[in-house]
Amino acid sequence: MPISNEEWNSRRTGDTLEGQILAFLKRNQKPFTPSEIFSGLGYSNDVNLNNIFAVFAIQSALDKLVKEGTVEAKTIKQPIGV
Repeated sequence: MPISNEEWNSRRTGDTLEGQILAFLKRNQKPFTPSEIFSGLGYSNDVNLNNIFAVFAIQSALDKLVKEGTVEAKTIKQPIGV
């Protein structure tokens, strides 16, 4: 669906994926796995091409945020099934 001229001329821009991730993390104030962030941003866990691209985009955005030092990442080792 096309947007109206009024909306286009408002020059409002959408949030970046990094911005959406940061807003989600600030709202919830606890550690999350990438898959929990994926769900928290409103994506379903259905296996389809759109979600596969979204997973890669979110992981790339997370990598960028970690590299910038904006968020912290840790690898947690735990037994499978716990």
